[in-house]
Amino acid sequence: MATQSSNVLKLLKEIAVKEVDLAAEALAHAMKADSEAKSKYEMLLEYRQEYVKNLNKILEAGMGAEAYQNFQNFFKKLDQAIAGQQEVLEMTKQQVKVQRQLWQESQRKKLSYEVLTQRSDKRELKVEQKRDQKLMDEFAMRISRTKSA
Repeated sequence: MATQSSNVLKLLKEIAVKEVDLAAEALAHAMKADSEAKSKYEMLLEYRQEYVKNLNKILEAGMGAEAYQNFQNFFKKLDQAIAGQQEVLEMTKQQVKVQRQLWQESQRKKLSYEVLTQRSDKRELKVEQKRDQKLMDEFAMRISRTKSA
């Protein structure tokens, strides 16, 4: 019976290891998506800064009302894109947080099964050692009986 429970524990441990691997992959994917979203967000911010510099240079030289209105419309759209990317970035950060928690939970589960497996193995070893000792004692008793007889 002990070996059956040991086998079940080992099977559960193997499943937990697979869960950890899947959780790690999901976490890596979420972190990559977060990194990409952050890069796009930063790129949009830099892009906006460059256009502000360009607008300031053009304003110094003089600009027509229609061209200025076009710049304003462009900035509105760019600001909307930045806001949208910021939302994406917040979502990816949340996803990383969730995936990290799932990975940590699966790690704890795996470690628990490892501890239970080790305990089970130790118990089985003790039972086996007691059985071996009993056999050795019986063998020694038999030898001593045959010598005295």
